[in-house]
Amino acid sequence: MNYIDFTIIQASIDHGRIYFDASHRSFFPEDAIGARGKDEHAPATVMIEVNGEVIETDIRNVSSVRLSPRKAVKSWLKNLKATDGAVARLHRIGERQYKLEYLG
Repeated sequence: MNYIDFTIIQASIDHGRIYFDASHRSFFPEDAIGARGKDEHAPATVMIEVNGEVIETDIRNVSSVRLSPRKAVKSWLKNLKATDGAVARLHRIGERQYKLEYLG
């Protein structure tokens, strides 16, 4: 699969974070997934294109049901006027390269 769809929730909008279902863990390189703690970063990162900008981040294993990029995407959500329940897509465009798309 070259993309995953995910739902934007109100917590995403409030805190500038996007969340993926933990079942999508294999969509990311294993060495780019770190633990939740502030000092528990993964040894490697991925690049995510957002609004023409590229952010370098690892992916936090937030809980048994959620994953999240460690870097905030608050401006992307704000510029889109994202709403709770909207759908977005994360495309894999390279081994460690991804691009966000808002589907509404």
